[in-house]
Amino acid sequence: MISFNRGAMLMPACAEQKHSYHTAACISNAKNSTVDIEAKSYKEIPGPKAYPIVGNLLRFLPKIGKYGDMAMDESLLAFRDEFGPLVRLEGIPNRRPVIFLFDVDLCEKMYRLEGPWPSRVSIECLRYYSEQNNDIRDHGLSVSQGQEWHDFRTRVNQPMMQPRTVRHHLTQIDSVTNELLDRMVGIRDPHNLELPASFNNELNKWSLESICLIALDHRLGCLADNLPQDSEAQRMINAVHEMFELMYQLELLPNLWKYYNTRKLKRFFQAMDTLVKTGNKYIAAAMERIKQQGPTESNEQSMLERLCKFGEKTARAMAQDMLIAGVDTTANSAGKTLYQIATHPRVQEKLRAEVDAALPSADSPFTANTLNEIPYLKACIKETLRLSPIALGNLRTMNKDVILAGYNIPKGMDVIACHSILSMDEKHFPRPNEFIPERWLKGCEDTVRPGKDAHPFAYMPFGFGPRTCIGRRFAEAEMEVLIAKV
Repeated sequence: MISFNRGAMLMPACAEQKHSYHTAACISNAKNSTVDIEAKSYKEIPGPKAYPIVGNLLRFLPKIGKYGDMAMDESLLAFRDEFGPLVRLEGIPNRRPVIFLFDVDLCEKMYRLEGPWPSRVSIECLRYYSEQNNDIRDHGLSVSQGQEWHDFRTRVNQPMMQPRTVRHHLTQIDSVTNELLDRMVGIRDPHNLELPASFNNELNKWSLESICLIALDHRLGCLADNLPQDSEAQRMINAVHEMFELMYQLELLPNLWKYYNTRKLKRFFQAMDTLVKTGNKYIAAAMERIKQQGPTESNEQSMLERLCKFGEKTARAMAQDMLIAGVDTTANSAGKTLYQIATHPRVQEKLRAEVDAALPSADSPFTANTLNEIPYLKACIKETLRLSPIALGNLRTMNKDVILAGYNIPKGMDVIACHSILSMDEKHFPRPNEFIPERWLKGCEDTVRPGKDAHPFAYMPFGFGPRTCIGRRFAEAEMEVLIAKV
């Protein structure tokens, strides 16, 4: 799952719902329609009015626009407060019209209507790169749609989602994490033991190293001291940073790359070339090793071995997707969790006691059994993702005409379920601004209302249904090992 959770952006939204309304959702089908009200037209959906020629651009310009200096989550809150649970936004350069949902029942209905092949707009610059380089870059999950997406997802689901596959890689994740711990000792201030402001970069290196070991069966050496600028590891690190920064600029900021090859588009292609070609090289080498070694017991097979059963193209596409979508997201979520723990001494002490029992010494290995002994640590991660989700919402492109909240939503319209706003709503999570991991544990009723009692569609950090984040189990395992060891 790729997140564009930046500062002020040209894509806003809404706030606290203070409107009463009647909700209806159905397939707009002449034969089987279950609509019991007369639907209003799409153009009647509330939202900021787009002006001729300039659309809504002026509202999002820094300094002068109403939403121009707001972070994206702030503009989403503003939208919800001003317009209600269903908001239409159009007239933004480089962006298709979009509808935002700020009500759990509407979100649920949207998901229930998505069918077996949920559709969402691809990241256009990524799709364009894939089309221009189809000899080395496969569509995979990040770009494909419809039958192509379904067939690929069906092949990779078991290798990626089975707990036993993740357990197989725990020793590798533990090894990479121990390298990061050694690195942390070397870069922290010797007087106050604080880590430098650049520590997030170290987390990105840790995440990249972990993913390369899992997806490519290769150690890049990202966490080595004094990496040469021309080393393969440093080039990969630079490419990941460049890719994410340029993807944000090409997708969400005014840009002319769709009309001609701009400098930013060329830089994006160069970064992608580095990631894709390096990944493909190690996938080919790993497949050759697997052929020479012969088959292993199914319970002992790595993720790559399981994927290779479907051919090099499938293994290659999945590895590329993991590199594109898994580095920044996992590193940021791990960093936010560490920050929350560090700034809440009560939580830190309680977590330390749990981890000390599960890992009695500094060199205790993190095993599959350890996963069952750290419920409070897992609750800390869940609470962090409630407060700071990976993505602000989940997007679906409607496969048919539907009706939501009494409004006609035409086929092909992009609809975003704004879970980042819903997870901060006091109706679902009392004391929403507080970091309370206990809400995710059994027996917390004396402290706070349990998170399990919230509407199930209020909290969805990894998505829903067939398009649930396929790397979820690996991301959670990486974070659990890191936080326990730190």
